[in-house]
Amino acid sequence: MWWRVYPSMVLMALVGCGWARGAQVTIENPQKLPIDEGRVELLYKMTCQEVAEKFHVRDYKKLEYALTVVLGEENERYLIDHKTGAGTIYLQKWNEKSFAGAATMLAFHHVLSDEQFRELVKRTLIRYWDASPITVPEVANRR
Repeated sequence: MWWRVYPSMVLMALVGCGWARGAQVTIENPQKLPIDEGRVELLYKMTCQEVAEKFHVRDYKKLEYALTVVLGEENERYLIDHKTGAGTIYLQKWNEKSFAGAATMLAFHHVLSDEQFRELVKRTLIRYWDASPITVPEVANRR
């Protein structure tokens, strides 16, 4: 019996204490498909915690950004608003595996700061340019 009660108690404690409110999760569900908002928020939080642990981010809340889940979409995908960091996950119906995969990619996107991302891209391009043969006119366009 405790295995049925315990997960519900943990979820209630997280929501009640405000721990599950770090990032705003919005659900758009025009077809009224079955979904439990509390479970979505908890899975998003846990996903951010796992990514933070894996990539040594001290505060997992730095990976939590506003998230919108849209149900009833034929084409499942996720998008990131690069200006705000907000993410949108489009699903045909609620599916924990699909959501967790997309949420992981969204959280991973926030592991690097914008400055770190730009520096990484710059270093990669310079390394690539140094290794590949180019013409004189191309040199002027690259740097």
